[in-house]
Order: sequence, then C-alpha cells, then structure tokens
Amino acid sequence: MKTHLGSLICHLLPFLHAINGCDTTSRLFGMAKGLPLKKIKTDADFKTAAETFCTQGKTTADIIASGEKALISLFGGRAGDTLDMLRYKHYWEKVTSSITTVQVRSLPPTSAAAKYHSLRVYLQVQDWIDTLAICSLRCGDGRLDPLTTDLPPAPELLLKMIRCNCKSDCRSKRCTCRKHGLECSLACGECKGIGCLNSPSPEPLADYND
Repeated sequence: MKTHLGSLICHLLPFLHAINGCDTTSRLFGMAKGLPLKKIKTDADFKTAAETFCTQGKTTADIIASGEKALISLFGGRAGDTLDMLRYKHYWEKVTSSITTVQVRSLPPTSAAAKYHSLRVYLQVQDWIDTLAICSLRCGDGRLDPLTTDLPPAPELLLKMIRCNCKSDCRSKRCTCRKHGLECSLACGECKGIGCLNSPSPEPLADYND
C-alpha cells in the first residue's frame, strides 16, 4: 500500500477514515468514503489540515480551524468560505432548484457542530496512532457521551414557528415537522415529540469498557 499511495498519504489514512465517519465519529451524510482520499491528492489546503490531525500536541484552536478547512474542502467550498456561509449557499441552491423539501441533513454542518466533530476526529486519530487514556471524557456512569454542538438546532423563534398538530403518527409529509426535515419536539401540539414516527430515537451508548 505504501508503494502505491506513498508514505505521506499512508500516514494520513487514519484522518481520511475518521473525518468521514467511523465507529466513534459522525458520518457526513451522502458523502462517499473515497472523497477524502481524492482530496488529499489534489487539494493542498486539505492535506495541510489532515497533517494537523496526525500531529500530537495540537491546540484546540488548531484542531477546530483545520477541521473547518477540511470540511469546507469536502463540501466543495472555496478559499475564504466559512462552513456557515457554505451551508447557507447549499441551502439557497437547493431551495431555488428543488421541487421537494430540503433535507437539513444534506447540508454542510454548522461551524458549532463541526467543532465537536473535529475534536472527536482528532482524539480518534491520535488514539489510533498512539493509544491515549481518555479519562477526561469519561462520564460518571462510565460511558463516553459525545457532544454534537453547543447551539440549538435552529433559532428559537424558528423552532417555535415550525411545529405540527398531527392527530396521527406523523408518518407522512402532511406532518409540518417532517415536511421541513425536522424531528417532532415538545412544541408540537399533540405528539410532543414523544412516541410518534418522527420523534428522536435515542440510541444506547456502548459501554466504554466493552
């Protein structure tokens, strides 16, 4: 493999795997696993960002900045773009060209969500390169509890505006929340985001010691 890809790309393979989703990091919706490998061969900025993740002792600020640059590259952004700008551009393009509802999950992540994704990726890459003790992330119940963002999914005013009053199980596009690509929430008149077919499905976290 080293003969075919070269020693540098082989060194960066842990990042190329983790950035687009593995067992401990979030998958980027709709993105092929081979895209990071293609980018590393053609995009110098993406390669520089990848090297940050494969280097020990990087600061949180370095990781967040490099992670955003890498994600901007993967989502087809240009120099000077931010993820939030790119997210808006993608949303606007979809709204003006699509005849169906825009799926929020198909957009680039917000900068706030990308920050935590980047930190998870860095931790996983460093653990693969040189196993670390992850005691600082261990919760009181002995499990790892990933943070996805430190911001609400949308402005509070918007969340209050988008809610459903379905009398059924919210399975069809007649459900206002489903129509806008949102899960039902406590703001909904009937289901309250609990038990309907459009409510969040909590997933049990695997025990860290397993």
